Order: sequence, then structure tokens, then C-alpha cells
Amino acid sequence: MISTPPAPVIAAVDGSDSSIVALRKAAEYAATLQAELLTITCWKAPDFYTGTIAGDAEIFRTEAAQQQEAAIERAFPGGCPVTATRRLTHGRPAPALIAASEHAQLLVLGTRGHGEFAALILGSVSLECITHAHCPVLTVRAQ
Repeated sequence: MISTPPAPVIAAVDGSDSSIVALRKAAEYAATLQAELLTITCWKAPDFYTGTIAGDAEIFRTEAAQQQEAAIERAFPGGCPVTATRRLTHGRPAPALIAASEHAQLLVLGTRGHGEFAALILGSVSLECITHAHCPVLTVRAQ
């Protein structure tokens, strides 16, 4: 009989202090559950972006990849303690994370990211994910 690996634990990574703490917490849970850690970073060109050359938006994807890598290195200076897969997703974070949650044991996110309303107790992405995710959601604070 072939056993299927457990569903991953997802960490939403945007480089904010909250997402670094969420990444560490997600790795702890992945280790406990003997699951893979899946880091997801979403990217898109800003709404005001009017690039005209095909491929211009690739600059934003590359920046997101670098941001994700830097966040992982910051969270785990000695290397990630669990098997981790990195995913870059084009589009708004909440819908991408909600879709990914269909195949996850747990979704871990920071309470706030880099959005305009950083002073809010719970960010809009966190709130939307808590409301619509297909798996349990854990939100963590940077402090």
C-alpha cells in the first residue's frame, strides 16, 4: 500500500516582521506534524503600473522571489529545519492563500503585512483568510 504524504503547512511570506514569525511558527508545526513547509509569496505589479514592454512585470516577480529568499534566510539563519518548498503566486494574497489552503493542514500568517493599514490589529489578508480558508488558520504577531 502506498501512503500519501501529509498535506503541507503553509506559511504566507511577505518579508514583514509578522511573516518572519509566522514562517518560524509554521516550520515548528510542520516538524511536529511531519509535514512539508510550503512558503507562498504573492506578487503583482502595482495598480498604477503602466509598463508597456512585454515582460516588464517580471521585475516584480523577481523582486518577490528575492524578498521570499531573504525572509527565509532571516527566519532560519542556519537553514530551514524542515523540508520546504517555495511558491511564487501572481495576484492578490488572500485569494491565492485561500486556494492553496484546500490542500493544506494549516495556514500560518502574520497578523499584519506591508499594507496601507498596518496599524490595524488584524490585516485584511488575515481576516479574509480566516473567514474563507479551507483549513485551520493561525495568525501570529511580530511581538
